Amino acid sequence: MIKKLIKYVVASTVIATTIQAAPAFANPEVPVTNGQINTIEVNIEDFETKIQQLDNQIALAMEKSQILNEKITTEQENIKETEIEIKEADEDLANHKEVYSERLKSIQVKGNQSVVTYAELLLSAESISEFFNRFTAISKIIENDNELLEGLRKKEVTLKEAKEQLQNHINELEKSKVELASEHKQIEENKKQIQQDLEAAKGTLQELRAQQQAEQEAQQAAEREASQVTAQETQPQVQNSAAAQSTPPSVAVPNVTNSATANSVIATAKQYLGVPYVWGGSTPSGFDCSGFTSYVFRSVGISLPRTSRAQQNVGTRISLSQVQPGDLVFRGSPAYHVGIYIGGGQYIHAPQTGDVVKIAPFNPSKFSSASRVLK
Repeated sequence: MIKKLIKYVVASTVIATTIQAAPAFANPEVPVTNGQINTIEVNIEDFETKIQQLDNQIALAMEKSQILNEKITTEQENIKETEIEIKEADEDLANHKEVYSERLKSIQVKGNQSVVTYAELLLSAESISEFFNRFTAISKIIENDNELLEGLRKKEVTLKEAKEQLQNHINELEKSKVELASEHKQIEENKKQIQQDLEAAKGTLQELRAQQQAEQEAQQAAEREASQVTAQETQPQVQNSAAAQSTPPSVAVPNVTNSATANSVIATAKQYLGVPYVWGGSTPSGFDCSGFTSYVFRSVGISLPRTSRAQQNVGTRISLSQVQPGDLVFRGSPAYHVGIYIGGGQYIHAPQTGDVVKIAPFNPSKFSSASRVLK
């Protein structure tokens, strides 16, 4: 875990160094190129990917912490039950010791007859046969008492050992909680640094785009001024050029699905656009990535595991080039992020902390696998 955190910090530092050099691009005297903008966009995507990975680590840590808390609670209840059993065993042992002590001192025979000792009872026998009968009976009583006392002592020792083992287990669980909390804190600190670098990169990108737009507007103004000199000759060319610039890039035709279930999943997912990302969130008050997908699919009667890595193993694995609306798409193997493909080269997901449920472009090269859980 710590090695991964170090790797994230190092990667963040390297990319941050690139970002720190970026403001030099925003120099009015140096034209902004698409390559410079693309570089910043790639850096931003890298930051967002790392945040998703850290968010996933935090979600897993929270789940593990919850399991540890449940185990600790169970063990504490077991200790309480064991303490009650120990107390009852102590009382049983004390009571039987008292009875045994009294029995060694005396024995009551024939109702109101006076109490006599075991020895007197034996000596008062009127025949050899009666003596052996009484001896056998007394021996049996003593033997049974000894067995019972020994059994009670063993039970008491066993219960005390069980209590000690339970307490040792609780101590180990508490130690694991402390270690987990420390890792959780370290992840949050590293993620905070990456988020700062991400915001810096977005600021740089905004500056570059503003400068590029200003340059384009200045160029268009110069072209318009030049066109006024020879309006009749150059106007058609300018119009053609403008038409070419305004022609939108080709957009893939959205996939059309006949699956009513897929349509229902997508419609449900879109109801939660704008819901904030929350670690471990699985309700409309806040979602993490896998909490969002599991909640949406539950609306159509499909139960998904809680984490993205577990969801990756559900359904039928399909090629990323063959995804259809309603399919789950994953990043990482094991997955650290999951979303729902909605068609038209788009997917819907809960991205990372500080963001909200949104629709984003689906680039197969950025994903590791896809799974079809709808029939």
